[in-house]
Amino acid sequence: MLKERIMKHAKKNQETKVYGRNACLKVFEKRREDIVRAYVNQDGVFLYKDLMKFLADQKLAYHIVNNDEIEGITKATHHEGICLIVKNKELPELKTLLHANPYRTLILALEEVSNPHNLGAIMRSAAHFGISGIIYEAKVPVANSGAAMRTAEGGAEVVPAIQVTDWAHVLDLAKRNNFKTLATSSHDGESIFDFEFPEKAILFLGAEGEGLSNSMMKKMNKLLSIPGTGEVESLNVSNATTAILTEWFRQGL
Repeated sequence: MLKERIMKHAKKNQETKVYGRNACLKVFEKRREDIVRAYVNQDGVFLYKDLMKFLADQKLAYHIVNNDEIEGITKATHHEGICLIVKNKELPELKTLLHANPYRTLILALEEVSNPHNLGAIMRSAAHFGISGIIYEAKVPVANSGAAMRTAEGGAEVVPAIQVTDWAHVLDLAKRNNFKTLATSSHDGESIFDFEFPEKAILFLGAEGEGLSNSMMKKMNKLLSIPGTGEVESLNVSNATTAILTEWFRQGL
């Protein structure tokens, strides 16, 4: 009995609930072999007919349920009538992410950004603008949560998000791989519209509300600012990220 409970717990930790139309369809597009089973409402049988055919052909379990049942499974109201149980995505090692990178690389590093909706929004923007990866600090793997993946609208399948606990190791690897470290500051820093982004950079952003810690700020190669009216002190971390990525992308055109 104990062995069965251990095996069940281990299996549970190896799987993720993915819900929301775009998040689920991107899983189906990118790694359909990782799908374990599905829950869809009656409308979903027709909306996701290619997915349903795949499940039937592969003899994978699927359940036709109502919206209340899907809400009970996902613990969320914005499930759009579908939930997939999938194997956790394999992620590259940190040293691989910082070593095997294309020309003109930008990686995001998030200090204590633990809100799954903010992280999901950042993953969505990162996928849109072609960011190579995200490094984030959190007590649990937030990027792998259903809430973050739904908010990412498929971006979680495109941009690897690696959880870390040791920023000293990250900074050491960045230096050894010739990455410049950048951070935003509400009060100091060069305007992103005057700054020329280096070929390889890691952009550090801080926690919701507090921003990047002073100790981390002191370790940056360059501080940047996002020009605005000054009527508010700063932007939400996901909005700030999008503003910077827009300018980074523009410079590469």
